[in-house]
Amino acid sequence: MNEYPSCYPPAITDHWQAIAGVLAGEPEVTSVLLLGSAARGELAYVELDGRLEMFSDYELLVVSERSLSAPGRQRIAARLAALEREFAQRNPLFHIDVLFRQRRRLSTLPPIIFTYELKANARVLYGQDVRPLLPEVTPANLDLRNTNEILIKRLWAILLYTPRRLLYGPLSPLAEMVWGYVLCRNALDLTTVLLPHCGMLLPSYGQRVQYLVAHYGELPLMPHFAEEFPAFLRTCLQERQSLHFSQPLPIRYAKMVHYLEAACHFLLARVADPGAPLPQQLIAHSHRLFNERPISRGEWANLLRLTIDYAKKRGPLAAARWLRIPRKGIATAGLLAAHRALIAHQSGQEAEAAAQMAESARLLAHIAVAPLPLLQGDFADRWLALRRAWGDFWREFVRLGDPRYRQRFERVMGWEDDRDTAQSTCPGTGAAS
Repeated sequence: MNEYPSCYPPAITDHWQAIAGVLAGEPEVTSVLLLGSAARGELAYVELDGRLEMFSDYELLVVSERSLSAPGRQRIAARLAALEREFAQRNPLFHIDVLFRQRRRLSTLPPIIFTYELKANARVLYGQDVRPLLPEVTPANLDLRNTNEILIKRLWAILLYTPRRLLYGPLSPLAEMVWGYVLCRNALDLTTVLLPHCGMLLPSYGQRVQYLVAHYGELPLMPHFAEEFPAFLRTCLQERQSLHFSQPLPIRYAKMVHYLEAACHFLLARVADPGAPLPQQLIAHSHRLFNERPISRGEWANLLRLTIDYAKKRGPLAAARWLRIPRKGIATAGLLAAHRALIAHQSGQEAEAAAQMAESARLLAHIAVAPLPLLQGDFADRWLALRRAWGDFWREFVRLGDPRYRQRFERVMGWEDDRDTAQSTCPGTGAAS
């Protein structure tokens, strides 16, 4: 049973056929599902220099009857990595991301956005259709704390994909497309977080933005967001696909961070009496906003690993104190400060930039297992070192120390496009549902 979305050019369908062919050759694999923007019909891509350039990734769920053996997972990862190289994308956004699940565990997936989108959007590339096994997720049973954590992931994603060249000079055309796409794509997840708090779950960015634009006046968002917020989201939806940007990207960046802060204020107003500065509120009410306790076996095992590592470095009492601190609230405040530092630097406010960078480093030092490196050099050197330190924390705490993520992280952090793309074919419009 194959369900390749019909809205894409043949080159993309060829990619999926190649991926399905690799996975179908594994005897333990019973199903392969396509997830994410590809399954929704919302992939972003352009034609550059006469060939397809993908700005979205391919997300896959690989299902087996029994837990895949370590050699089997390694073999699949190696073959998919070879396909990534064969697809030869110049930008750092594209990759093939694969999740492994046993068939019997599908019915026990938690009521989170991932489960909802998996059931609503996934397409079968190979094997059995396992979507009926997935639990129903509704606004009534959705884990809102887990949904709120999407804001932390968006703050990190923007930080990670900010091109290095932005710190040193003008961006190349391809780097500008990358950063513009990142800003637009991450803005759209504001709807993913906000609408469930208004009692609405919708499966795609297009449907979410359309609903918010049509019903903005009826939703409890206006006190926290500007009147232009729906128009901002509609523009991000359009420009995520076209990769033509209607305003300078530093302005879009500042607006994006402003709206992420507004989303934090909105969430805090639902669990607390506002009054203190935002960083203090995020930290004080972190347990009410986010799942500070793990919600999966993998997260529990990783927390145990990190706690043991922390105890070895700093002692058992320090590890016990570390376990009690609100790590996700601190991470949100620290990532916001890192973004404010770059925004202040871009506008020439160097004292504010230095203060925000110091605040971000101070907050990270509270939650990082490894000691922070000394931040030295000019602003660009210090900010990039701070970003790397946040990346080290993210890899260990959120990505559970996944060694595959380390390779991807290094590729993204070091990515620069120094080739002249001025003669490239003008970007076309990506397919949209």
